[in-house]
Amino acid sequence: MKLPLHSTILIASIASLTVLAACSGSPAPEQTPFPSPTLGLPTARPTATLRPTPTFAAATHPPPSEPLMTPTAIVYVVQSGDTLIPIANQYNVSVQDIVAANGNFDPAQLQVGQQLIIPSARSQQPLADNALLPSPTPVPFEVRGENFFRTAAGSLECLGEVFNPGATSLNNVQLQINLLDEANNVLKSATLYVALEVIAPNASAPFRVLFTDPPPTITRVEVKPLRGEAIDPAVRYANVQVTKQEGAAAGNQYRVTGEVTNQDAGPARKVRLIVTTFDENNRVIGYRYLVLSDDAVQPGQVLPFDITMTSASPNVTRFAVVTEALKA
Repeated sequence: MKLPLHSTILIASIASLTVLAACSGSPAPEQTPFPSPTLGLPTARPTATLRPTPTFAAATHPPPSEPLMTPTAIVYVVQSGDTLIPIANQYNVSVQDIVAANGNFDPAQLQVGQQLIIPSARSQQPLADNALLPSPTPVPFEVRGENFFRTAAGSLECLGEVFNPGATSLNNVQLQINLLDEANNVLKSATLYVALEVIAPNASAPFRVLFTDPPPTITRVEVKPLRGEAIDPAVRYANVQVTKQEGAAAGNQYRVTGEVTNQDAGPARKVRLIVTTFDENNRVIGYRYLVLSDDAVQPGQVLPFDITMTSASPNVTRFAVVTEALKA
């Protein structure tokens, strides 16, 4: 079942977000993707099935893990116009990690000059009590391109994208990923936002979460939509468009080049770009987040970009580029 949405942006994660853990600059290890389900909001959806282990241990419910801190904490001072999604993307962590590391404050009450402790690792815990809750009447959107696979280190990588089929833009898009056993018990959960603040009509935004210690009894992965709200992006976001793009394999990596142009009537700032790569089955195999400019970009000004990335699979069959920026 499909439902409606809107936003001015890009597509192409959570974080920085991000270069995926897979975007390491070295050949990607051989991994086995798992089939992806079809999801609609708000109806419950089928779940993807992971390859079962020969013997299943008893299911357990591990306690939520706390975000890890660096020995010398990274402290970010909130600037005018900042929101948590770009900050999380910049440091390759989730919004929920930052909220938890700073006393579970309300993300909507972010203040200029506020100091935020940036955790060094993504937490994998359920939605905090005072985090953003699902909106009463969520705007419909689709979760697609899901790709769940184990890395060479034994972690579980979960990738995908949210597509906005509606006529209005969408923001505050939040998901929950549950790892389930054969009896549909939730073994581990992670809440996350997509990589873009706003998803425009007929556009997408990628997402990613890495479970570094997945329970051995996982048989299914469930992606649940938590939140999605209609928004008029013209109030806050500048009309910045990708005006040139091309991509090609570069050895074991994939290189995407092009240009972004400010087509708004006024200057734009905090211009951000996301490139997403897909395999032959339209599954997301990687994405990279890049800040093109924090400074003011004048109307008509062109910003070139050149991104080289490593995806979960070297077989990139297509890519997508999307951008977004704030009004100066």
